[in-house]
Amino acid sequence: MPHRDVKRAPSALGISWKARIHPRAPGTQAIRVVLQLAGPAALEQLLNIVVDWTDAYLAGHLGTVALAAVGLSGQVINLVAAFFGALGVGAIALVARAVGARDPEQAGRITVQALLSAGLLGIGGALFALLSGPALFRGLGAEPAVEHAAATYLGWVALSFPAMAVLFVGNAALRGAGDTLTPMRTWAVVVFTNALLAWALVGPWSPWHVGVAGLGMAAACARALGAGLVLIRLWQGTSVLRLPHRWPGLEWGRVRRILNVGLPAGLEQLLLQLALLQLTGVITGLGTAAYAAHQVGLRVMSLSFLPGWGFAVAASTLTGQALGARRPEEGKRAALVALLLALGLMGSLGLILALAGPLLVGLFTEDPAVIAQGTAALRITALIQPVMAVSFVFSGALRGAGDTRYTLLVTAASIWMVRLPVAALLAHGLGWGLPGAWLGMFADFAVRALLFGYRFRSGAWQRIRV
Repeated sequence: MPHRDVKRAPSALGISWKARIHPRAPGTQAIRVVLQLAGPAALEQLLNIVVDWTDAYLAGHLGTVALAAVGLSGQVINLVAAFFGALGVGAIALVARAVGARDPEQAGRITVQALLSAGLLGIGGALFALLSGPALFRGLGAEPAVEHAAATYLGWVALSFPAMAVLFVGNAALRGAGDTLTPMRTWAVVVFTNALLAWALVGPWSPWHVGVAGLGMAAACARALGAGLVLIRLWQGTSVLRLPHRWPGLEWGRVRRILNVGLPAGLEQLLLQLALLQLTGVITGLGTAAYAAHQVGLRVMSLSFLPGWGFAVAASTLTGQALGARRPEEGKRAALVALLLALGLMGSLGLILALAGPLLVGLFTEDPAVIAQGTAALRITALIQPVMAVSFVFSGALRGAGDTRYTLLVTAASIWMVRLPVAALLAHGLGWGLPGAWLGMFADFAVRALLFGYRFRSGAWQRIRV
């Protein structure tokens, strides 16, 4: 079949109205389109990690208690953010389809409804965190000093939850439209602001030394600024996505469409975060040093997530746009290209991190016990990367297609029935400690990779209606 020309319109990334990958397109063209989307998305995630690393670095130099407190409160923040992510998944799937169908008005209206819903949800999330955070920390068995410090940090960050929700959802809508550059630039500002304020408040030369409270203040202010920037960008508009300048009230028809896709994704993330909280209980039972090493290890390993995140975003965007244009084979080709790139990059990064473990963990702490346990856990990183790459990319493609009920079932079943039991058995039952818990992570991603791969190959995602 000859390649048919498509009407083109420039976007914020300089790519076509619909970032197409024709099933018979040359490999270099396919790679170029995927990288145009994945590159900025991966850099955005790197910037997000830098925010996390800044807090961890400063908290680590405040002491082991502060380091454990920031990590523990991060579990609650992630729990609340799961709901923000639900709206984001719904927004990216519906906006991508509207853009693929060349319906910018519909894309703008969907974005407005997602943002209004995000603001309301952010208020609810703030109330939940402020009222329930301390009880959750006690339930996880945190030591009294860690519990107090975690509640202090969370109290400040929770104030920014409405802005954080708008930031997440606005960026998701832009990605669905094929613009991954604007979210990356926004996070660059967030990172710079967070680092500047955090160092000013708790850095070695700070005249205030307000402890973990200062880290929470810095994070809250930076995310509020980021939300303002993404709203300005959406108001100004891109070539394919612009907010209507007369904002309507909540339109329940569109909100229901967003939630129809997003709620399963949100429930998936909720169950995931609840399971991670249970896993936290498993690891805190190994001692404060083990938990601190776990948090540092996760931050170091997060570097290897970057390609997976970026290529998952590319697969999600291109799959959704291909279905909107009624060309599912283009979405399939995009996901496979993204997978091959993710496998190569994540595998290489995992090996590097495993070999450089002592040096990297030592950047966050000088505690020998934390360094030893964190290094042992990172040696498992090389095993996890290939299965994580498959899981990330195929689940991203399925979510872009709106197939979020399947991803919910697989993720929930795998983490609750595989990761938690295996981690508890190996860490405590067999006495393998923190490395045993990380082998539970490997088992979880291996199961998810198999099941997501099976679903993608079956083609059932091509028949999903949103």
